Amino acid sequence: MIYLHQYFRLDAKSKRVFDENEKNLRITGNTYRLLVFLCEKKNANITEIGDYLDWAKDYDENNIRQYRYKANTIIGYDIIEYKNGMYSLAGEVKETDKLDRNTDLLRNDSVELEKNNAENDLSKTEKIKFSKTPAIIASILLLLTFFSWPYGYYTFLRIVITGVAIYYGYYIYQQNLAEKMSIWFWGLITITILFNPIFPIYLNKATWGILDVLTAVFFISFIYKRKLNFN
Repeated sequence: MIYLHQYFRLDAKSKRVFDENEKNLRITGNTYRLLVFLCEKKNANITEIGDYLDWAKDYDENNIRQYRYKANTIIGYDIIEYKNGMYSLAGEVKETDKLDRNTDLLRNDSVELEKNNAENDLSKTEKIKFSKTPAIIASILLLLTFFSWPYGYYTFLRIVITGVAIYYGYYIYQQNLAEKMSIWFWGLITITILFNPIFPIYLNKATWGILDVLTAVFFISFIYKRKLNFN
């Protein structure tokens, strides 16, 4: 089945989505399945969507909001709307079993163009891999501040903690999780500001001791949270 919308075309057989200019869009996983479901059902509540995605798993509002945000962002329009507890597609969706020849040609041109620019597309769409190692190393370095170190160690610490915070902040941003993980995202921004080595903030040793412990706990909690919800 092929679903035709003003702003996208979804081919259920090949499991591919194209934009209005016949460019292949990288919509996969539950984001793709949500789009298929709404093309079929037109509108549905969170319970119906959750049962369709995986009846054995509890999907909450944040999960569905994440998929909706990703679909709207990739397509470039707010095609999935939410109102009065219902998710629906904005605009009319037509169903067909085949496309005319002109559309097929456009699709072939799109595929060929995509192949010619494979390296470019990969660099734009490939997500950075999540690693818990930076958080563990940063936490160890923070806890080691309970011992006496030369001043150079604390300068080095600022650079490391700032780098780790920027790495995880960029990971959240690139994965389109800034809305869902807003507390963690803004926490990382705060850490970046506090520990930045370019415009250093000077506080007394006792205050830094507390901040070091809290930052270490933050990093460990962050990777634990990510392991539970985003693997």
